[in-house]
Amino acid sequence: MEPIFIVATTLVCMVLLKVVFKVNKKKAEPLKEDKELETLTDRFPENVDIAKEMLEMIDNKNVKIEEGKSTETSLYIAVTNKILIADMKNNYARIQTIAHECLHSIQDRRLLLFNFIFSNIIIVYWLTISILTATHVITNISPFAFALVLMAMVKLTVRGFLETDAMTKARYLAEKYIDNKKILNKNEKEKLLAKYDKINALGVPFTIVYIMLGSLLGIFVFGLIALIV
Repeated sequence: MEPIFIVATTLVCMVLLKVVFKVNKKKAEPLKEDKELETLTDRFPENVDIAKEMLEMIDNKNVKIEEGKSTETSLYIAVTNKILIADMKNNYARIQTIAHECLHSIQDRRLLLFNFIFSNIIIVYWLTISILTATHVITNISPFAFALVLMAMVKLTVRGFLETDAMTKARYLAEKYIDNKKILNKNEKEKLLAKYDKINALGVPFTIVYIMLGSLLGIFVFGLIALIV
């Protein structure tokens, strides 16, 4: 497998993915802020309290919760069984975002740990073969490139499932939480949930595409290194 073929093929695949799925970050811009909805979600408790209440709702009280004042990304860390909540006090999407991370905490732990370990294995493997290729230790890149493709497929399957599952269920957990709190009237609740539906309609395909784009970019760079040396 010639390096030029790997570079050209991955580049074409990345372009096609963005075109077919119409991936454009500008589409997400209108969803970032909504002052009207922010006034509604401001009535709800602090983020940590929301997470605690949601974890009780899904019967999973053993999860540690931490709010990062300087981070923009919320995530569930399977290894430490901890939810890290981003600094999003005034973000109208915070209820659904917290629901998303809480739902990660009740997913199959084997899958969560596999996703974490396998993702790191891919990074180490990519760095190793890239260095060995750059130093001419590896001269036939075909089997190594093929292994990267297989790893990308496994990563997409596992992480894609975990993220899609949490995204689709988060909306309903958020709705149940909103109903339990009885803070919003019917019209206010429907407005908020309609925006959450828009986020999911955009977020699910975006997530799948960006997982794949990340893997393709790694293969592209590996092929480029082989081509240069």
